[in-house]
Amino acid sequence: MNFTSIEFLLFFLVLYLVYWNIPEKSRKYLLIVGSAFFYSVFSLNFLFHLILVVLANWVLFRYFREKSWYVKGAVILNLLNLGLFKYFYLLLEFLGFIFSIHALQEKPAIDAKLSGLFGIAGFEVVLPATISYYTFQLISLAVDSKRDGFQKDISLFRFFSFIFFFPVMIAGPILRYDQVNDQFDCPSLTPSKLIDGLWLFLRGLVKKGLLSAALLPLIAPAFLAPKDYSGHALLLTCLLFAVNLYFDFSGLTDMARGLGKLLGFDLPENFKAPFFFQSFGDLWRRWHLTFSFWIRDYIYIPLGGSRKGELRTAINFLVTFMLGGLWHGASLNFLFWGLLTGIYLSLERLFEIQNWKILPEIPYLKPAIRYLFVLLVYSISWTFFFTPDFSSAIFSIGGILTFRNGLSLPGLETGFYLVFFLFLFHVAEEWPERFSVPEKWRARLLPILGFVILFIMVGMNAGNADFFYSRF
Repeated sequence: MNFTSIEFLLFFLVLYLVYWNIPEKSRKYLLIVGSAFFYSVFSLNFLFHLILVVLANWVLFRYFREKSWYVKGAVILNLLNLGLFKYFYLLLEFLGFIFSIHALQEKPAIDAKLSGLFGIAGFEVVLPATISYYTFQLISLAVDSKRDGFQKDISLFRFFSFIFFFPVMIAGPILRYDQVNDQFDCPSLTPSKLIDGLWLFLRGLVKKGLLSAALLPLIAPAFLAPKDYSGHALLLTCLLFAVNLYFDFSGLTDMARGLGKLLGFDLPENFKAPFFFQSFGDLWRRWHLTFSFWIRDYIYIPLGGSRKGELRTAINFLVTFMLGGLWHGASLNFLFWGLLTGIYLSLERLFEIQNWKILPEIPYLKPAIRYLFVLLVYSISWTFFFTPDFSSAIFSIGGILTFRNGLSLPGLETGFYLVFFLFLFHVAEEWPERFSVPEKWRARLLPILGFVILFIMVGMNAGNADFFYSRF
């Protein structure tokens, strides 16, 4: 059940009506029950697993948080849980490669061995939905609990409320406990927040249900058979994939933030006009903000950040983003994508520190050349996201750099129109105070927009596709 389905609309309408018509103290319990139901749609086994994970973390917090080993213990517990389900096959494949054991290098062979070992037909290690997101939230809670001013007395229900909050379950934004702690006690809904919530949800629905769904068919054939397409077509695929990923992912988080407002919560922003960047670092700071801040605060800074010299800073960048790449997926593709991102940011920082200049200081021309360079380099690195394996990614990048002949990418007119919509959304995100619709007009348009929402959710079957980031 995803946000663009009619089933979710019915679920949320029932929950919403009950939520605001019961005593205030009971609302947080209804949220837990409603979120558990929402998560159980993915799988009842996933729900039971998540309950056990939350209980284990709460027991550690409740009885051992004063111990010197508490944070390390909580981090290890959650990383073991994540590693078992997400990196199980990757680890066995690596061991099989090191020790030349062919049976460990293929998933079907591993599953067959485990099926025989446990006597369970069709045994398979399945990745629980959204495990990466709630793992990040549980780790941040454990680490933050040692900081001054952090609330030490967290009840079991508050623990569940923090993790079992369905608007952010699919793919974030990644919450920190102090961002929502006080809001669970007294969620409030004003007419202004109601209007803002509905508009945010509609904006996300248009991005995901219409624009991403319209763009995906243009680039999907190149995803499935990148070796058939020309270098020019693959380059356009990379650029349009970046646009599609923005519509898909920012659309999701817009809807999540809108649902949060309708339930009385203010959730953190996750995108800030990412294609209005000025550098590699600026692009990263605007894209998936809660993830960027998380790896900065809980990986990069603990490693030493930029405090221990330029060589150590570069190493910290590489380690941080390689781990960030693996967080996206258990494959060499994502690891290498993270490595490339770390290299880009390290080199950019080195050029800034050393004051090295390649381009002459020509107004407008230098920023334009720099923008195109960053766009092309970073977009090409997205190849590692959509190609099925590492060899396909290298082959595709080679085709781009050598201008290989092959099939052309069809439907580019649609792609150009969608880039125009991308620009409009970016203008609204970059300068919301200048390009926002007055509240009175938004209120008057809401009945019309309600029919638009219903039309999209009922009629746009393409919009019911899974979110790209929901697999993480």
